Amino acid sequence: MKPVTETDYRARIERVIKALSDEPEVPRSLDDLARIAHFSRFHFHRIYRAMVGESVIDTARRLRLARAALFLATTDSPVTEIAMDSGYESVQTFSRAFRNLTNVSPREFRDRGMQLAQLAVGPWPIKRGGCNMQVEIVERAPIKAWTMRLHGALTPENFKDVYSRLWQWQIDHGMAGRTKEAIGIFYGDSEGISRGPVEGSGWGGGGDNAFRYYAGVVWDEPLKADGGIEVLEVPGGKYASYRLVGSYHGIPEAFQRLYGEWLPKSGFVPDDRPALEVYRNNPFDTPANDLITDLLVPLQ
Repeated sequence: MKPVTETDYRARIERVIKALSDEPEVPRSLDDLARIAHFSRFHFHRIYRAMVGESVIDTARRLRLARAALFLATTDSPVTEIAMDSGYESVQTFSRAFRNLTNVSPREFRDRGMQLAQLAVGPWPIKRGGCNMQVEIVERAPIKAWTMRLHGALTPENFKDVYSRLWQWQIDHGMAGRTKEAIGIFYGDSEGISRGPVEGSGWGGGGDNAFRYYAGVVWDEPLKADGGIEVLEVPGGKYASYRLVGSYHGIPEAFQRLYGEWLPKSGFVPDDRPALEVYRNNPFDTPANDLITDLLVPLQ
């Protein structure tokens, strides 16, 4: 397979931004945008957010409001009509979003005769320097993971809760301390995705791209999946592996660098397997600064 260059990554992201810019009022799913970019639906938004510096929803909102600003500056259409044409369900919601972006209301924007150039519509992919991450390309065998699904956002509290529930389940079944591997399994992006329609845009983070996180352990012996446990079969294959030494709080930033800095320069693109976190030591008896976590991004 021909290596994918950083220029290719930028061109793919720019195709998405152009699609959003050409028809900002058109509802689009993340799966639709992933197809435009020719990226995996599970990893598209992480790449986008890491390379552009904001979520695709923020970009869509910005471009939609830029179009509304053009109508305010060049037509006499009522603000209510412009709000509806821009996909907002009410003029109040539209006005609040417009003010959040421009620091003025739609009427103030029109009354002052402000120009579109005074509205920052960006963004474009961020230009970065070299990447000094030490990343290995590894092959992993398929695994069967006994998992608990995290409910809600990936906050420290919810993270602690899901692993506490998983640990208690292991204690109840006599498995504690005997499993092969503790693992986190990611589908989609944990940040920047709405769980419902976005200010009248008609699309959010649903479908295959919906964020899902599972806390799991690898266990090969027969066992009943009870107490909220889901058994996931994670395919084997090629992964980019980065070893993070330190607190789990550093995981989101490290993944951002993997997706935004290392991947575009690597020659690889991710495939439709989930990203993984593999925990190499026990947080109950290891200082936070000494924790070791392997962060794995699946590669074609």
